[in-house]
Amino acid sequence: MKEKDNIEFVARHYRADAFSRKDAWNAMGLGKIRRLRRLKVAAAVAGIVAFTAAAAIFVRYEMRHDNVENAGLPSVEESSVQQQFVTVLDFDNATLPEVLECIRTVYGQEVENVPDNADSYRLTLHYEGNAADLIDTINDILGTEMSIKK
Repeated sequence: MKEKDNIEFVARHYRADAFSRKDAWNAMGLGKIRRLRRLKVAAAVAGIVAFTAAAAIFVRYEMRHDNVENAGLPSVEESSVQQQFVTVLDFDNATLPEVLECIRTVYGQEVENVPDNADSYRLTLHYEGNAADLIDTINDILGTEMSIKK
């Protein structure tokens, strides 16, 4: 009998769209929250698109900047850091005389105690810093005893 009473109750009180999802969310007070969530998602997607576009522009600029060749010399880049200049040098299988010429050109420093067989030394290196530290690094790598002329 209970089932029959339940069915009669539902039949008497049934109305179209009484069980709609939208009305249920609104009845619980969550209808506006869903609309706000959509706006938040749209804002997040717009932010991601803007960030990605900015990153792509930056990467493209850096790639174009890196592709500039400096008349056969390694690429040189200077940036001011606390009123000091940091120089970036890239050597790719360069001979020691080429490296020393680059140090003379970029830093304006002469190097002494160069080995007699300097042409037989080759160097591949990415370096950021000053001339004295570069010479120390080259000495460590090649086992030489060069120094900056004073």
